[in-house]
Amino acid sequence: MTVFFATNDMEGLDHASLRRFKFKIEFRPLTPDGNLRFYSSLLKELPKGELSEEEISVLKCTKNLTPGDFAVVKDQMSFADPSAITHKMMIEALANEVRYKKEAKVVGF
Repeated sequence: MTVFFATNDMEGLDHASLRRFKFKIEFRPLTPDGNLRFYSSLLKELPKGELSEEEISVLKCTKNLTPGDFAVVKDQMSFADPSAITHKMMIEALANEVRYKKEAKVVGF
């Protein structure tokens, strides 16, 4: 049997317990290219039209995005009128998700 654990509070764990885990994997926020890849995979097809160079630049400059942020924005857009969804709206929603984070935390085990 395989069991996975995840935490964003590594310092709160007992260090002796860490020795019991065979693998410890660290997940960091996405890179600028990662932002663009996740956007292209999950959100790009929702609005009509292509991303502008300015939108690509803003997306790549948004720091601390994680895959979960893209999933949240995709879910949010399911409540919007499909004809009203724009790339700008989704990029602003991603930036809004980052605002809720106190600081970038490393998650993993």
